[in-house]
Amino acid sequence: MLNSDYLRRHDEVVKCVHLHICQMYGIKKNRKLKTHSVQSILSTQNVEIRVETSIITENKVNFNKPDIFVYDKIKKEITLIEVGITSQDRLKQVEVEKLHKYDFLANELSLLTNAKLKLFPCF
Repeated sequence: MLNSDYLRRHDEVVKCVHLHICQMYGIKKNRKLKTHSVQSILSTQNVEIRVETSIITENKVNFNKPDIFVYDKIKKEITLIEVGITSQDRLKQVEVEKLHKYDFLANELSLLTNAKLKLFPCF
């Protein structure tokens, strides 16, 4: 797959997941993916959603820029979503890579915020 095809598909999946999360938290009523625009940081009283932005931690973390970061301020829950576009043959391998890639960031955030943390590879 060409790099431009990968990026286009990746960005479309991120856009779709972002719209769904915004709808879940009642931020946007728009149901049309075509007109939805992804903002890098979206914050309300109840939730903070970051898309492809660096997450600052006390210790240096090499992989600190997940595709989607969701902090539910009410439930004290952080969700990291990492999108992967791959073939069926490499699915398990890429899933393991994504989980390992953000494991250290997840541990750092968990210690820093005392929030429950979920890490989702999304394919």
